Amino acid sequence: MLMGTLDTKGLEVGFVRDWLERRGHRTIVVDAGVLGKPQIKADIQREKVAKAGGKSLKELIEDAQKGSDRVPIIQVMVKGAAEIVKQLYSQGKLDGIFSLGGSMGVAIGANAMKALPVGVPKLMLSTRLYPEAIGEADITVMQSPTDIMGLNPITNRTLAYAAGAISGMVEVQPLEKKTKPLIGITAMGVTTPGVMMLQSLLQARGYDTVVFHVNSEVMDKLVAEGVIDGILDYTPCELIRIFITSETPERVARLEIAGRRGIPQVIVPGGLDMIVLRVARDELPERYKNRKIYMHGPFVTAVRTTREELVRLAEVISDKANRATGPMAMVIPLKGFSEIDKEGKAFYEPETDTAFVSELTKRLKKTIVVKEVEYHINDEQFAEEVVRIYDQISKGGR
Repeated sequence: MLMGTLDTKGLEVGFVRDWLERRGHRTIVVDAGVLGKPQIKADIQREKVAKAGGKSLKELIEDAQKGSDRVPIIQVMVKGAAEIVKQLYSQGKLDGIFSLGGSMGVAIGANAMKALPVGVPKLMLSTRLYPEAIGEADITVMQSPTDIMGLNPITNRTLAYAAGAISGMVEVQPLEKKTKPLIGITAMGVTTPGVMMLQSLLQARGYDTVVFHVNSEVMDKLVAEGVIDGILDYTPCELIRIFITSETPERVARLEIAGRRGIPQVIVPGGLDMIVLRVARDELPERYKNRKIYMHGPFVTAVRTTREELVRLAEVISDKANRATGPMAMVIPLKGFSEIDKEGKAFYEPETDTAFVSELTKRLKKTIVVKEVEYHINDEQFAEEVVRIYDQISKGGR
């Protein structure tokens, strides 16, 4: 499927369509434009997209002519494009999706792509990178060296490369279906040694594993789609960005998707000892300057979480764990939550970590397995205990 605003990007979409059809692919062109006259004919016209988004194209045009804010207009087309994409996929008519454009094209295309399952080929050709629109989705982004405005030798070559890329992606045969239970694991650098041991131990017990670095949006989507069978939330430090610094408040459902599906979960407080800020040390906000500081890189600064912040995280985790419908366990490494939270390292504060443990155990339901282990999170003995407990609860034991 090819998507674009055909009033301004029609010639370019047509170029990619023709290239793909010469290669033997069938194409469906969707017009997400609103105002100008389409430069090529669409298979799914803008009127249908607008209607799927909840308004008529006539209403959108009238709004635009009144000088209304573009955002509500774009939002209708965003919603409509996503609905069209879901319909085509459910009908077996979509094996891959390509879109191109500037800020409006990216907004519409990226949201349409996010409506598809993980693994469906998705390619975006954009005038510049818009990470806020792409998020964590499995979207391949190709940045155009020119504005996407008319055909010429430079733009044509870029379009041909993009057509070749999406063509190659859809021609790849799907991977074999899974034959083992698939376990999702969260990780970041300060828990990587422990996670690597988890992988080896789980594989020896007949599980497959897939690791997610810090962010969990794709993991939650795979859980919702029934692809992931269990969770080892070894590093739920994303909760800090959601509930402590409020950087990503839209992710308030973190820790809930797996709970609603009822799949086995083991939660470990990996990385909860630090707030990671993408700033240089001299740019650190004033409220953090009196804390313990660890420089992970020139523009990545970590600061130690406080007792109050860890108590708040314990409240969040216990509330979500108590509402889970499936088997659940908490495994606590009493000798530190990260590679720099251990004796002799920058963030070692056992009394602060103890506040988290006390609050968590006080709030959790009695049906939830809680195990405090006298090892560090990256010790082999701790990883062995986590895997043993996961295996136990997933098979109905306590």
